[in-house]
Amino acid sequence: MPQLQEKRNFVRHRGNGQLTLLHTHANARHIQGSLINFSEQGISFFSYRPVTPGTTVIVRASGENYRQLPPGGQCLLRSMGFCTVKWCQETKREGVPMHEMGAVYVMPY
Repeated sequence: MPQLQEKRNFVRHRGNGQLTLLHTHANARHIQGSLINFSEQGISFFSYRPVTPGTTVIVRASGENYRQLPPGGQCLLRSMGFCTVKWCQETKREGVPMHEMGAVYVMPY
């Protein structure tokens, strides 16, 4: 599998917890995902279902994500935001096929 080139401008912060991805067109189903890390600029997550790069989704983080963040941190995970998926690659987690994805926020802080 090819190695992805690092293109991040902001520090990533590890996190975990559930995410819900809502497609911006009305007839699409919700996708459940899990947070890997986040920054001021975007997020990285995995899901059983892939999302095509270039797709804009609404990402909603569950309340459990916030219990695990360090107090007084400069960068906080957004509870909800529009994101554009930039990359998607198939991977395995504990032997189960998954899709790892990275997305950038459409509207900056």
